[in-house]
Amino acid sequence: MTDNGSKIKKPPFLPLWLKTMRVPFLQATFIPVVLGSVIAWQAGHFSWGFFALTLLGASLIHIATNMLNDYFDFKSGNDLRVKHQNPFAGGGRILTAGLVRPSTHLLVSAGCLALGIVIGLYFVLAQGLTYLFWLGLVGVVSSYFYVGPPFRLAYRGVGEFVVGLNFGPVMTLGAYYVQTGKFALEPLLASVPIGLLIAAVLWVNEFPDMDADKAVGKLTLVLRLGYLRSVTVFKALLGASYLLVITYVLLQPLLKQTVTSYVTLIVLVTLPIGMKALKVLKANYRDPHAIIPANANTIMLHLSFGILSILGFVIGTVIGL
Repeated sequence: MTDNGSKIKKPPFLPLWLKTMRVPFLQATFIPVVLGSVIAWQAGHFSWGFFALTLLGASLIHIATNMLNDYFDFKSGNDLRVKHQNPFAGGGRILTAGLVRPSTHLLVSAGCLALGIVIGLYFVLAQGLTYLFWLGLVGVVSSYFYVGPPFRLAYRGVGEFVVGLNFGPVMTLGAYYVQTGKFALEPLLASVPIGLLIAAVLWVNEFPDMDADKAVGKLTLVLRLGYLRSVTVFKALLGASYLLVITYVLLQPLLKQTVTSYVTLIVLVTLPIGMKALKVLKANYRDPHAIIPANANTIMLHLSFGILSILGFVIGTVIGL
């Protein structure tokens, strides 16, 4: 229902469920999974079948996470307190608009989580990838308890760390391990900037929701730090992502093993996107509408930085750099 009592027209089935699952945000899964798989390919190990299953399983867990977050934020009254129309914050708004029944929403999210777990167990049991169990456990536990009771990690000010960990090191290392059957330093190092940038996406998206979060006791780290200090942290997240890539390249001659590709320096061309996001955030951190370009540019930064990192490894392998 709208504020004046008129009914909201229900969209067609496919667009409705694409929005319910928040499919556009699956870039947060695609980037680390492709990155880990490409680094495995660089090491001489790659299976298209394993890659497809990894991407599907990780995507299902991500979809479940999105939907569980929306479900529990709806049940807590958090999303109902969001008054702004910023499309990058405030949840999916499907439940608050009454477009999907909460019971159906929860059932579908549980189904996605179960299917993702089944794919993970296939790798663990059928392929003997024992250590994948622990990475998968982190992902599954985080998926439910991010806002689900009793732990509700986002309420305790650790949600940003959990997101950066899962959509950085956990997924990248998991994808690499599925292909190679072992862990390595290179995918771990490569995953950290990606994890920092997806944490930055969540970080900037939390600014418009601070009032609603405070009202229900969802004490995110952004809320705990306040506007000005949170802007500084956002700047640090972006800066650290670039500095790490540069550091990896500079350290390359001093290390006996390969830790990156020199071509990954192409990520530096995304600097203007990050600078624009920071500039908008600095000027409009209290305005949920004026901040929208900062939200959009941070998402674009994560996507472009991730794609160029992947291309850097591919091109570097082909030309021997």
